[in-house]
Amino acid sequence: MSRILLCLALVAIVFTARAQDPQKVAISTTGCTVDVYCLPGRFDVYDLEDGSTVYADDCEKENVTYGIYCIKLKKPISDLAAAEDSMITILDFLKLDYGIVKGKGYDKGHKLNKDDNTRGIFDTWEDTEDNKWKIRAWTNGQFICVLHMHSTKELPDKKTEVFLNGLRFPGMTEKKKKD
Repeated sequence: MSRILLCLALVAIVFTARAQDPQKVAISTTGCTVDVYCLPGRFDVYDLEDGSTVYADDCEKENVTYGIYCIKLKKPISDLAAAEDSMITILDFLKLDYGIVKGKGYDKGHKLNKDDNTRGIFDTWEDTEDNKWKIRAWTNGQFICVLHMHSTKELPDKKTEVFLNGLRFPGMTEKKKKD
């Protein structure tokens, strides 16, 4: 009897651990993907004044909200420094939209998955409801995508890193980690 209970406990642990693994989902029809811990529904899609298209959605799991805000640029930006400036404009807009009252400050110049054809900006925010936010904005010049997580509780480090770095633009390949 104790062996059966032990086997059942091990099976339950394996299934619970597996449920914590991220899933790769497509950001609508953009060709972009992101690793998520909860499945967003159908993305809201709308056009900006310049003809660029926004794909946005979020989901919640264990009192943590995971958000995706991805813009397919009508006019690609080949200069990644200029693309970073555009990301800051978008982040400033989102700060107003999300009721952000405090930010650490933009940390620029990051590369997604060590890809020289990308740039990223990191920040941490606090909103009017005492949520703590972690933000990463990424661009390859054709897309600008903002991934964010927020909660009133402490954000889980491993899930935060996986989600906020889990974006892949069309055509990006996974870099192998060196041991």
